[in-house]
Amino acid sequence: MGDPRAAVVLVTDYGADDSYAGSLVGALWTADPDARWAVGTHGVSPGDVLAGAYHVKALARSFPAGTVICAVVDPGVGTDRRAIALEADGVRCVAPDNGLCTWLWEEAGERRCVALPVPPQTSPTFAGRDLFAPVAARLAAGADLEECGPRVDDPVLLPAAFPRRVRTALYARVCVVDRFGNAITTARLGDLTGARPVAASWIGGGTRRVARTYADIGGGLALVAGSAGHLEVAARGVPAVARGGPAAGASVRITLGPG
Repeated sequence: MGDPRAAVVLVTDYGADDSYAGSLVGALWTADPDARWAVGTHGVSPGDVLAGAYHVKALARSFPAGTVICAVVDPGVGTDRRAIALEADGVRCVAPDNGLCTWLWEEAGERRCVALPVPPQTSPTFAGRDLFAPVAARLAAGADLEECGPRVDDPVLLPAAFPRRVRTALYARVCVVDRFGNAITTARLGDLTGARPVAASWIGGGTRRVARTYADIGGGLALVAGSAGHLEVAARGVPAVARGGPAAGASVRITLGPG
């Protein structure tokens, strides 16, 4: 029979130049020498919890039930912010309770969450190594969520993750600019509720084009529904910002038409 352990998927803002990402793997193997792990991304911008929440959600859509996401984008490390582990439609996530699990939690049909006790030896500057990775390894090896801490039902949700709808417009923001330069917004297909996007505008620019694929964009900019279910402002072959598109963090107004 194959190894029954689930995979641990790492999502951090640690980058590739320091020892932090490797230390996380070392902590997994210290907790369980047979731990299986994969890198989701270490490329979240430092402290960018909203971007981290997008990557957590996107990866959860790609991995099978049972997977444990160890997410560490933790500008509040060492403070009294809670640490949590949750399960959302079969995917588990261990993270600081700062909104990293916002979309994962909010979009789930079946979900539960526990608060994690902080071991006394936990470094006040490296909870990823001393708290989150060991709990992730434990869950991946078969522990039940509620063996790890008491049940809670109020994980922190980021207000910025949810666009504001006013009549025929959605007011969103760019949460991620990906490697290709696509400006991914907080507006999701599920936020349209019977409408369809027909245009987008932001300070300094806008577009009235909607495309199904990147190849359909041609020149200029267009709105595209991305693979994680978020609307993006994209250009073909170049970063959107090179065509006057919005930068990371920019506010975007999406005009809606009849569905």
